[in-house]
Amino acid sequence: MPLLMCPNDNAPMQTLDRHGVQFDMCPTCRGVWLDRGELEKLMAAAADEGRA
Repeated sequence: MPLLMCPNDNAPMQTLDRHGVQFDMCPTCRGVWLDRGELEKLMAAAADEGRA
């Protein structure tokens, strides 16, 4: 997979994994890039965690 560059400051983004969902975050401006469906998965995981 090609390296994703931050659209805000052109820094290389880092791939992170939270709740089994991989997404990209800029270590400089802390902007986040989510692919289709990733926001919904993160929200569902957070809701499940809140019920536990």
